[in-house]
Formats: sequence, structure tokens, C-alpha cells
Amino acid sequence: MADQPGGEEHFDATIGAMPASVAAMRRHAPAAYAAYLAARQNIYRDPPHGHLDRATTELLFIVLDVLAGHEDGAKAHVEAGLAAGLTVEKITEALMIAVLINGHVHWSMTGYKVVEHAAAVAARA
Repeated sequence: MADQPGGEEHFDATIGAMPASVAAMRRHAPAAYAAYLAARQNIYRDPPHGHLDRATTELLFIVLDVLAGHEDGAKAHVEAGLAAGLTVEKITEALMIAVLINGHVHWSMTGYKVVEHAAAVAARA
């Protein structure tokens, strides 16, 4: 099926590529994909059309992906977040807040790996 207008471009511009899970949704559940893409495009509206700057949006995605155990998604958002002005320290601090609220398990399963990835990406920049 043909991509929704802006679909490939949206993912390329936000996290570098369309995730395999989203590509499968596009192939097998096109109506759900269209709704998902529209919602995601709405979330990624930069000011003045949206209210959150790109770094904040990416930080929220990182924290929520870590809490969901979605390491690959969190790492993709780390890369986009660093490009948008996040630092390893900001990412770490946000994840420490998540540890306070949700416990150490998310840090030990996913969080520390995401911070190590952030540090490695930042060191290459």
C-alpha cells in the first residue's frame, strides 16, 4: 500500500527511520497506521503550532519508552533528543525521577542501557 502523505518523511525527520513495528502496522493495519501517523504528526508540532519544544518531546518519549521496556525506541529517541539539544545529564536526571516514582527495575532493565547509549552517541558527536 502507498504510504500516507508525509509518513516516511515524518519518521526520517523525527527519529531517522520508520520502526519495523510501524512498517508492519502500515502493511497489515492501514487504517490504524493512518490514525497513528496523524496522532504522531500532531505530537511533533514544534512551537508555535505545538507547545513542547523538540528536546522536551524526545525526553518524554525516552522516559516513557524506558518505563515500557522499549529499549530500541528509547535509543532512537535518545539520538533525536541529543540532536535537538538534550544532554546525557538531562536524560539521566529524567530517568532518575522515573526511578523515584516507578522503582529501580526500569533502570536495571532498560534505563542504564539507554544512558550508556546516550553517552556513546554524545562522545561521537
